[in-house]
Amino acid sequence: MIPAASFPPPGERPMSVAGLLALPEAQRVSYLDFLVPDELRAHFGLPPTGSWREDYRGPWRWFPISGAPGVRIEVWPDPESEDPALVVELADTYLGHLEAAWIVLSDPRQPRFHVDRSPCGAPLPLGASPRNYREELRALAAGLAPNQVRPGLRMFRPLIGRIEGFADLLGIGILYVAPLAYHNAIKYEKYGFTYASGLEELEWIHREFGPGGVLRRRMDGTRPFRMPWMAETVRGRSWAIHDGVLERRWTAPQMYKFVGRPFSTCTFPRAVW
Repeated sequence: MIPAASFPPPGERPMSVAGLLALPEAQRVSYLDFLVPDELRAHFGLPPTGSWREDYRGPWRWFPISGAPGVRIEVWPDPESEDPALVVELADTYLGHLEAAWIVLSDPRQPRFHVDRSPCGAPLPLGASPRNYREELRALAAGLAPNQVRPGLRMFRPLIGRIEGFADLLGIGILYVAPLAYHNAIKYEKYGFTYASGLEELEWIHREFGPGGVLRRRMDGTRPFRMPWMAETVRGRSWAIHDGVLERRWTAPQMYKFVGRPFSTCTFPRAVW
């Protein structure tokens, strides 16, 4: 967890995302600034504080999430680029905890893989049955995981630390995440999260990718996303699951951690990326 040296700002703690959105702008932007890792600012030469705008212009953008007590922040080092470097969506849960419902951290200066678009350029909803196989094969060959459109920035640890510190600023003790792919779940395990639901499924997946397992037998090389070597790696397993090797849809587990208190859950011992 990133310590909040000069926080909270003057005034009463908001205690929730809904409370944060109700703050005067000068206080609210201080919390939004805190969410951006120093490493990201340094990498792109961004100033220590942002001029946050509630619109689709400028490098620092924030939006209330419609229909939910939530907030979305975006950081665009180049406001004219196709993608932001950082997207974080945070929402209150009905039990008063914090959920990081959406996190994207990627380098807009690197090549883009249009796995989120059809060959004709139409947007593809996440988890949609139609896929852009050509772009997925390019992404696989480039070392990316499912759903990644650009290489990452290797700053996920400080970002999670910021989000956890943000929860602490609000006085919230539990942080939830929703891993949208297998590799995300394994990554969150390494950052101290455990499972509110889905642990048995992740343990089953690891067991069945092992020697003699049903998933290992399906990694027979008949499809490019089911090569035998992929059973041994986090990224390879995630691509195979994305390709349907489970013979059912991937159901995102629910994961959580206590703020400042990591768990040691590990469903893929000695995992290789």
